[in-house]
Amino acid sequence: MKTIKYIFLQMLLLVGYHTLMAQIDNNLQKEVEVIKAYQPSISDAYKIGTNPRINDTINYSPTFEYRIFSKDFPVKKTINHLPAVKLGTPPKEKSNTGYLKGGFGNAWTPTADLFINNNPSRNTDFSMQLHHFSSRPDILLNNGLKVNSPYSNNIARIFVRNNFRKSVLEWEMQYQRDGFRYYGFPDTDSLLYLQNEKNSSTLNEKQVFNLAEGKVRLKNITPRAQLDYNVLLGYNYFWNATGQAAHQASYNGIFTKPIRKFNIQLDSKFEYFNQNGIVNNIDNTLDLHQFYHASISPQIIINEETYQLQAGFNLGTIIGSDSSLLWHISPKIYFAYHPIQGIMTLFVGTDGGFNPNGYRQMVTKNPYVNYNIELSPSEKAINFYGGIKGKLSRKISYLFDVDYSINQNEAFYYHTKNITLTDTIISNTFSVLYDQVNQLRFGGNIYYSSNSVTVNLKGNYYRYQTKTLTTLPHLPDFDISLNTSIQFTSRIKGNIDATVVGERDALYHIIDRTLALAIPSTFEIQTLKPILELNLGLDYSYSKQLNFFLDARNVLNQNYEIWHGYNQQRLLIILGARFVF
Repeated sequence: MKTIKYIFLQMLLLVGYHTLMAQIDNNLQKEVEVIKAYQPSISDAYKIGTNPRINDTINYSPTFEYRIFSKDFPVKKTINHLPAVKLGTPPKEKSNTGYLKGGFGNAWTPTADLFINNNPSRNTDFSMQLHHFSSRPDILLNNGLKVNSPYSNNIARIFVRNNFRKSVLEWEMQYQRDGFRYYGFPDTDSLLYLQNEKNSSTLNEKQVFNLAEGKVRLKNITPRAQLDYNVLLGYNYFWNATGQAAHQASYNGIFTKPIRKFNIQLDSKFEYFNQNGIVNNIDNTLDLHQFYHASISPQIIINEETYQLQAGFNLGTIIGSDSSLLWHISPKIYFAYHPIQGIMTLFVGTDGGFNPNGYRQMVTKNPYVNYNIELSPSEKAINFYGGIKGKLSRKISYLFDVDYSINQNEAFYYHTKNITLTDTIISNTFSVLYDQVNQLRFGGNIYYSSNSVTVNLKGNYYRYQTKTLTTLPHLPDFDISLNTSIQFTSRIKGNIDATVVGERDALYHIIDRTLALAIPSTFEIQTLKPILELNLGLDYSYSKQLNFFLDARNVLNQNYEIWHGYNQQRLLIILGARFVF
């Protein structure tokens, strides 16, 4: 029975197979029409991408400018090109650790520099510098006499930087000694000069300024820190050969805390001054004077892609040991708009504050001022400024600005001629007048840099308005400076520095004591001719370690006055060499 079922099933399958094959044969002989989705193809079509790109032929790089209060000194490196990549561990190449530089010039001018730094280190950087420069020129005065006026500059400095994981600690200690003579004479009468030399207490007398200073700075280097800080502590002791001494201790701190889309910043400063052997500017007595200067400046800072805003105020005070008290408050605002990022920036701002005018600051600005006096503090009541800066190309950057400031109790220097029945004495150290000065300044700066040439051209034009004085001594209407560096060949490099300063007026205070009934006191004005100074330098690299240099100063041999009666040293040429080790 099972066999019959099996045979019957096979017969059915065989019949179904023949039937299916017959249908397939019939269908293959028929014409069919297939319908499907249309897919066009255009071989030469121009296609627009979703992300357009402009091919710019010029690449712009923004210029960053920064300053560090304390820094080590650059040393010329012997490695100028990156070495080729090699397998294995190449031997370490010794880097430069310093240089020795020395030279000699006319007017018995020796100069020497020794600089030493440690090899590159991950944790500590160390550098030391010793510097000496002296000269004994004969200065031609306005009365036709030549006066020997030796001077010298000496510096010993040590700098250490300790690098930690989140901060940097910098140390700097230095001693500086500057010697010179009070050789200046503002009058044109040579006989009066010889008479004055017998009676004056300062004419051709020696002076020496000594400075011992120490500074330490701690700053945070962690990006996006909860509190960014930059704190500087300093102390300096200043004394001279005539018996004056001044101590100054200072603190400067900048703290910044980010809060969401803006930062809160606090600038703070505190200074302590102790000055002895100086005539007090308050009571005109020769005694010890102590005073304090403190200021704070809280600000809000917003940095966006197209603009930057910094807004706050300055609050400062000067407190004297004689119970004197001064206060200052002014807005501190800075706004910058970047219409073309990295190419153009428009900026405006306001600022202000006290200048305590410590003894060291006074003699640094004018070393020929009367060493017995003390300057009163001055105040920049308000300063408005604005301008435009940016880049014209990859090699050219620019800055044009204007500012207007109201300066109160500003110091101006003048000479005194005392006429008596027997003698006429002209003081060749400066006395001081004070006045309020409103200053308007227009400035410009263009900088060009390439692989072989750098050019920096700066200029300013000034306008002044005073409250009392009709003549402002030693203030020019304009000044221009040009600094260039040219790499002529791989071994020869040169530089050109030029300075032009417009005419300045000088005041002569004449006190005539020859009249019995009155003591007339008048001021005379003398015009100082413009300053035109040209300096040239040339450096020849004999080898990687040995360089020779030529330094020519005041090439045009101009006889102009730095300060009234104090003429500049004429042509000075120095030849020397530098050995890098």
